[in-house]
Amino acid sequence: MHIVLTGGGSGIGAAIAHALADEGHQLAIIGRRGEKLQQVANSYPNIWCHPCDVADEHQVRAFAALVGQRWEAADALINCAAIIGPIGKTTELEVADLLQVLDINICGALRMIKYTLPLLLKAQSPRIINFAGGGAFGSFPNYTAYAASKAAIVRVTENLAIELADNGVRVNAVAPGFIATEIHDATLKAGPEKAGREYYERSLSSVRQELVPIEVPVACVRFLLSERSGSLTGKTLSASFDPWNTDTFLERIPAINESDLYTQRRINLVNLPENPLKTALVAASASRSRGSE
Repeated sequence: MHIVLTGGGSGIGAAIAHALADEGHQLAIIGRRGEKLQQVANSYPNIWCHPCDVADEHQVRAFAALVGQRWEAADALINCAAIIGPIGKTTELEVADLLQVLDINICGALRMIKYTLPLLLKAQSPRIINFAGGGAFGSFPNYTAYAASKAAIVRVTENLAIELADNGVRVNAVAPGFIATEIHDATLKAGPEKAGREYYERSLSSVRQELVPIEVPVACVRFLLSERSGSLTGKTLSASFDPWNTDTFLERIPAINESDLYTQRRINLVNLPENPLKTALVAASASRSRGSE
């Protein structure tokens, strides 16, 4: 396969690059730090690295053009590039700093998709894999910009899966779990006052113990790139929790696609089990409906 990978200079991106290169795939990896990219590409003739900032549209467009000169088509785009950004109470942070996170984490992925799509559409079975993460499905206080960006990536994934379905492009996201990479250095540097004591201590413990091995999200990406993932699209898989590597999952991919499973949805009353809260609110809803007649 010919694969474009952002954020390939470190962390999960670098691990994915090495794993896929070891399997013989051709990779074009980008990131802001040329030195880091070169270290990843060393000893791998099938990894081509190119410094590129996904926040700069001109750079992204130029990079996509270079890829087009090297390859006839791109089989996959993997969006790993992301920053945590400012840490602390939302109202005490500079809005410009919050916007920078959104520009890199959301718009950076969108720029890459926009400019690599022509190459993806030339492939036989194109795939886009985005990275979600902390805050995508639950509150993440003191990390508002990062959490908002990851929640947005999930919705972008779901929208694109529908919009590109007729073109045969499968679009999914991966929630990697807590992986001990340098992205968490910002939390340790911020300290418990800004990051929140609970999350700071969890980060400190997780980095030391390596609770989720980096091989886990790498394996999930390999699954989504493989034919085993079949028609799966529009889903966010938890690499360390969901049973994506089981026969039961594979057999039920069509049913999973038709369901709200592994998607970003509001919980409505109909989704709650029978309990006093549901009974009271259902009655309140019925009373309101009668009152409006």
